[in-house]
Amino acid sequence: MKEMPQQSGGVLSWTTAPAVADSSTGNQQMAILSLSGIHAGYRDRPVLHDVSLVIARNERAALIGPNGCGKTTLLKVIAGALRPTNGSVAFYGTDIAHMPCHQRIRIGMGYLMQTRNIFPSLTVEENLRLSFWHGDGAFVARRDWVLSIFPMLRDQLQRRAGFLSGGERQALAVGMVLIRPVELLLLDEPTAGLSPKAAVEILEALHRAQSEERFSFVMVEHNLRLIQPWVTRVLIMQQGRVVADRNDPGILLDQEQLQRFYFA
Repeated sequence: MKEMPQQSGGVLSWTTAPAVADSSTGNQQMAILSLSGIHAGYRDRPVLHDVSLVIARNERAALIGPNGCGKTTLLKVIAGALRPTNGSVAFYGTDIAHMPCHQRIRIGMGYLMQTRNIFPSLTVEENLRLSFWHGDGAFVARRDWVLSIFPMLRDQLQRRAGFLSGGERQALAVGMVLIRPVELLLLDEPTAGLSPKAAVEILEALHRAQSEERFSFVMVEHNLRLIQPWVTRVLIMQQGRVVADRNDPGILLDQEQLQRFYFA
């Protein structure tokens, strides 16, 4: 069992994560994230309604649904960027509902926002170093690992991030998240606005990183055909609720089924 810190009165103690059954194999897997009865929104505008889900260790989940259904809001709740109005959030069995975003990052979460995810006036190396702040271990070793995952950045270290191409910027943004080892990676449209070639390069790099470090991820994406080979589970949202949970990513290619969820 994986043990993770539990916060009580400002002091970290330790708890043991529960196991969950893999519905496809029947095997027990470690529950890395558990949400129960989540309600959240913005001021007087409710967005999420009674959302419950469990993400297992080494799971690669796509979170899909029509625009405005609550996907980004759900990622914000998991990351600690938005506090739920009701419900519980547990990370490896530890209640983190009131833990701020920066502390969640310290215990193993990574969060790639869709926009404003790099510092354009800083160099590539400065962006990576700033993201590593308070990380464990040697910066150079971790930076070199990121460069092995995103080799297009290797010759760009001293270049200002604002002068990078779109694909290079996104590679840097993901690298800034991964430079601190993560247990759970949250990705908000990592291929948005990229050329087909650059989008595939980002997904291939994520696959290499996940294969090496065995983290779980939850990815919000609209290009469903593109991400189908890279995920193992599909969560479908409608009007602030998770309405379908499929262990067969083939549904991402099934237009008839998808239309039922997107246009119901």
